[in-house]
Amino acid sequence: MNTLQRHRQHLPLLVLVVALAALASLWLPQISGAAEPAFDAAHGGGNGHGGGNGHGGGGNGGGHKPGSDLSVALQPDVWNTNYSHSEGTVSALIRGSDLGLIHLDSIVLVGTDDAEAPVPALRATRQGNQVRAFFAKDDAIASLDTPKAGEVHEVAIEFTMGDDNTKKSLTDNVRIVGPDDGEGDDDGEEEADLDLAIQPDSWNMNWAHNSHGTVSALIRGDGLADIDLDSIELVGTDTDADPLPALRASRNGNHVRAFFAMDDAFATLDTPKRGEVHEITIRFKAAGKDGELTDRIRVVGPGH
Repeated sequence: MNTLQRHRQHLPLLVLVVALAALASLWLPQISGAAEPAFDAAHGGGNGHGGGNGHGGGGNGGGHKPGSDLSVALQPDVWNTNYSHSEGTVSALIRGSDLGLIHLDSIVLVGTDDAEAPVPALRATRQGNQVRAFFAKDDAIASLDTPKAGEVHEVAIEFTMGDDNTKKSLTDNVRIVGPDDGEGDDDGEEEADLDLAIQPDSWNMNWAHNSHGTVSALIRGDGLADIDLDSIELVGTDTDADPLPALRASRNGNHVRAFFAMDDAFATLDTPKRGEVHEITIRFKAAGKDGELTDRIRVVGPGH
């Protein structure tokens, strides 16, 4: 009897515990359901982490635009009216970042004659820090609107780049030489068909501080035998700097190469800063006449 009495004595307490448990089972989900909207509101709604994927709306934040710093240099930049009867080529040298995004098979040359179709590149190659595309001389001169000696024409190099086939257009100027009638002849009075490549074409800021190496000017084309090797000099963008004579120059096979001290060459630039592009001129005498060719170099910083 004593045991039964004890069970009866605790029965009200047991009923109270069961009742509280039942109330709790109804009350807690309501609290949880009310808390979830507040949590979602505080965290941007669902799994989006702030209305998207957590990257500022998925944009690039106005950063680097592919191809924005690309430049082109036409070589040679002096075109002869007799190109209409020539089997050679002219080339477009493209430099800058994002070269790997350029679709080489999309490169075309567009001249000043609106009636002429764009000229597709015969071939194009990507090597190191440049892309070079080649075009037939006769097609290139045909893209110009009635070219005459002494005129300057703006030529565009167009192509697509990237997965989205973004269209890009770069321009450079060419100067026309040759007989005014445009027929052309080989009487020796026309400018030689030469082009220039400065090597390397990236010049480092630290060259200004006791650099002992050399840069070279590589000249190719017709008329190499007429170049006076002792007359070759380099002219930079600083108009106060004297022309820099070559340390040495040699004629080998299909090219002439002239060498210049790195520190002296760098000193010919007008207050160079990293990222800038400067035009370098190589002057010389050929067959008793003054000649000059130009190419562009990019200034880079120490360690680049």
